[in-house]
Amino acid sequence: NEMAETLSKYNTELESIIRQRTAQLVRAEKMASLGELVAGVSHEINTPVGIGVTAASDAQRRLAILRQSFADGTLTRNEMESYMETAESALEMTRSNLERAAELVQSFKRVAVDRAAADIREIVLDEYLDDVLRSLKPRFKKTSHLVETDCPPGIVMRTLPGAISQIITNLVINSLVHGFADRAEGLIRIQVAREDPMVRIVFSDNGAGIPPSHIGRIFEPFFTTRRGSGGSGLGLNIVWNLVTHSLGGSIDCSTGDEGGVVFTLRLPIALRERDGEQDEQQ
Repeated sequence: NEMAETLSKYNTELESIIRQRTAQLVRAEKMASLGELVAGVSHEINTPVGIGVTAASDAQRRLAILRQSFADGTLTRNEMESYMETAESALEMTRSNLERAAELVQSFKRVAVDRAAADIREIVLDEYLDDVLRSLKPRFKKTSHLVETDCPPGIVMRTLPGAISQIITNLVINSLVHGFADRAEGLIRIQVAREDPMVRIVFSDNGAGIPPSHIGRIFEPFFTTRRGSGGSGLGLNIVWNLVTHSLGGSIDCSTGDEGGVVFTLRLPIALRERDGEQDEQQ
């Protein structure tokens, strides 16, 4: 009896340690994902800002030449017309690229803040999906992979946007790392339908797919087929926990009719405050 009690005590302590370590690893995985988001968006912003700076610098240089010609009394009508055309082009280029940079910053801000917080708020689903996918654009920059979305406009959800952002991000990265590992051109589809009081999101890709023997285990923590190649085995476990616990929904995985993988999510349109409180505790 004493041995049994001691063994039970050790088992309880071990389970507690495993839960704590797993929670720490999950938090680390989420922060790593946020770090990649920051790095990717920062790199993406450099391009439009750089173009805007170059255009403004060129316009400034031409203005100095124009000013000198005016001061010397040698300014001609052709030179003035040429400068106005150049200045108009430079201003348009600067404006459009600064708008693009501002759009990237706003998308990043919304997604990053939602990731860091566990606040329930209203989102327009199609617009929010665009924000999330825009923040993931750097991951596709050097590939030929595509993402197609089919989401009816105007679906307003009261939910945890950070959880939805993390779910979509993890599913996309799962496709890139696993599904498209040996494929030059991959296609991801995200299809949304309203089924009151739920929203159905079908995420699919045409990648390598998942062996039938693995489908039942893919949501288990630390299960990965790419151990040592960048796979932690926590990505889909995080997705499962966010869908089922944080958002009170469900997720299923199956093989597509033409290969690849299909994840079917059903999420409540209106999340209760109590659910959000549970998410913060987790």
